[in-house]
Amino acid sequence: MVKNGLAVTVLLLAALSASTNSSAHGGRLNSEGCHNDKKAGAVHCHRSKATASKSVASTSYNRDNWKFRPSASPVSTSVSGWYTGIEGSATDVDHVVALKDAYLSGGKGWNNSQKRAFANDPFNHVAAVPYVNRTLKNAYVPLKFITKLRKSRYAFANGKCVEYVDLYVQVKQKYGLSFTHNNINAAKAMCQ
Repeated sequence: MVKNGLAVTVLLLAALSASTNSSAHGGRLNSEGCHNDKKAGAVHCHRSKATASKSVASTSYNRDNWKFRPSASPVSTSVSGWYTGIEGSATDVDHVVALKDAYLSGGKGWNNSQKRAFANDPFNHVAAVPYVNRTLKNAYVPLKFITKLRKSRYAFANGKCVEYVDLYVQVKQKYGLSFTHNNINAAKAMCQ
C-alpha cells in the first residue's frame, strides 16, 4: 500500500511540475503568432520579438482615436448618395480617404489634434448610401472600391467615378499622405 501511495505521489508531482513549466492556452493567434492580452492590455506574442513589435504596430489603429463627429459635417443631412446619386431616407458621412487608409499612409504618426482635424474635415466628406459606404467602400483604396462597386448592383452616377479618384488624390496631397498601394492610373482607367 505504501508502494502504491508513493507511486501516486510521484505521478502527481511529475504532473504538477510539467504543468507549471508550460503555459499553453487556446487563444487565437493572428498571422504573426500574436493575440490581445486583455488582462495586461497589450499584445502577447508566441514568436520572436521582431515579429511581436511588427504586430503591435499593425494592430494599433483605432477609429475612436480620430474623434469623428458625423453630425457636425455639412453633408450629414443629405439624402442623396454622392457616389451613386441614389436618393434615400438616410446616408452616411463617408471619408473619401478612409481614416484607416490615412493611418496606413502617414497618419499613424499624427497626434490626436491632427487625427481629429483630418476626420472632421468637410473636404474629405461625402454623403453615401450606407451599404456603399460600409460594405463596398469601407477602408479600401480607389481601385478596390471601384471594382467592388462595379460588381455590385450599384453604379457610379455620371462622372462621379473620375471625380472620386481626383478628390481622393487631392485629400491625400492636402495632408501629405503617401500613395503606397494606390494605383491611381489603374483606378482612373477602371472608371472608363
